[in-house]
Amino acid sequence: MFYLFLTLALILIDQTTKILTINNIPFEESIGIIPGLLSFSYIKNPGAAWGMFAGGRWFFIIFTALVLILLTFVIIKTKSKNKIFNFSVSLVFAGAIGNFIDRVFRGGMVVDMIKLDFINFPVFNFADCCVVIGAVLLCVYILFYFDKEKNDGEN
Repeated sequence: MFYLFLTLALILIDQTTKILTINNIPFEESIGIIPGLLSFSYIKNPGAAWGMFAGGRWFFIIFTALVLILLTFVIIKTKSKNKIFNFSVSLVFAGAIGNFIDRVFRGGMVVDMIKLDFINFPVFNFADCCVVIGAVLLCVYILFYFDKEKNDGEN
């Protein structure tokens, strides 16, 4: 139940940051937060990371729906007690839903706002952070815990 509430809280944070961005930052403008390090910038991304596959709204909607169905199946099937697994799946699920909401209800565009000023890196959002951190943690789980948990279940 904790991970369900965590997922919902992460989705709420993502959508709140997007609404605040839309309502407070002019489109394609930036507001410096930490000079030289971090800005908030209102961008609409029609594609995936770095704007790749722009215009693929329906592809992303269908792909994300399939990923969410797969994650739901994995959650139900595994019933893992491993905190890293559950936390990582919550992060990926929340991030996927956050950007899915944008694609469905914001004209196929994902609202991005976090800009790292110290490197040349695309603007991103909270949902993107959730997906990336969740994917990294899921890799950690698979590399270091999956076989152990699987073997413990067989004994």
